[in-house]
Amino acid sequence: MLAVGLSLLAGLGFASTSIFARVGMQGVKPLPATFISVVVSFLPAILLALLFALPDIRALPPVAYLWLLGLGALNFLGGRTQIFLAINLVGAARSSVIGGASVVFSIIFAVTLAGERLHGMLLVGIVAVVIGLVLATKESVQEGWSRDRKSLLGYLLALGAAASYGGANVMAKHLTLVYGSPLVITAFSLLFGILLLAPFAGTQAVQSLKTAGGDLKFAGFASLSGLASAVAIISLYYALQRADVVLVSPITSTNPLMTIFMARMFLSQMEKVTWQVVAGACLAVLGIVLVVFGSTL
Repeated sequence: MLAVGLSLLAGLGFASTSIFARVGMQGVKPLPATFISVVVSFLPAILLALLFALPDIRALPPVAYLWLLGLGALNFLGGRTQIFLAINLVGAARSSVIGGASVVFSIIFAVTLAGERLHGMLLVGIVAVVIGLVLATKESVQEGWSRDRKSLLGYLLALGAAASYGGANVMAKHLTLVYGSPLVITAFSLLFGILLLAPFAGTQAVQSLKTAGGDLKFAGFASLSGLASAVAIISLYYALQRADVVLVSPITSTNPLMTIFMARMFLSQMEKVTWQVVAGACLAVLGIVLVVFGSTL
């Protein structure tokens, strides 16, 4: 049950990341906002790793750094960069909806590459989660599509982020089992994410901070998105260390529902909570119950 709780915490963290990023990008462009977010995520992760997992850091073999480089590329150059661009184009709620498809990619990769198995109850639960997400967000996606055909780019970027996150989940599961502490995996994948993003966004981030002068409101929200993401990633990797991807991903991928409700509470101009949202949320919760129950069979 600890894995379930950590998965829910990860979902809440990712939802908070989207909301903070949406506000931050009103004053900071997507790429520098992404870079600021990744840097801020790295700081608590490396501190915790040095305090609680120093032996695991020292034990890392050279080949581990290549795996961590790949994880950093998938998670931050592929995942976070694309989702921040999508949030800027179509908003936090809509981009999170499409990003929720990461559960599908995670399961495909887990079954085909990692050899995990799907029980019947797990499959039914996963289908229920996906249908619930679609039902809860269908109206908002249709509204965005009808207003602006260019939003297709935002949806495609969100789908690309979902595929990146799906692959990253499977890779992170493997790395936590082979190399130990999720804190180490988080910290070093973030470090490589910073190094990969720096040529594209580092200079822009510094310029954005200089331009802001004393008014760091929007950069502050980008930083908060980084802190929320750090909590989400660490929770997710600890959950993956304790349970299969096919259990963790469906639970974590309910974060679009959390994003919609948070957008309604704090960014009410973006989304409306309709009966479709409530029905979809109920179906997704039912799916989670089935996934958890199926994992015990």
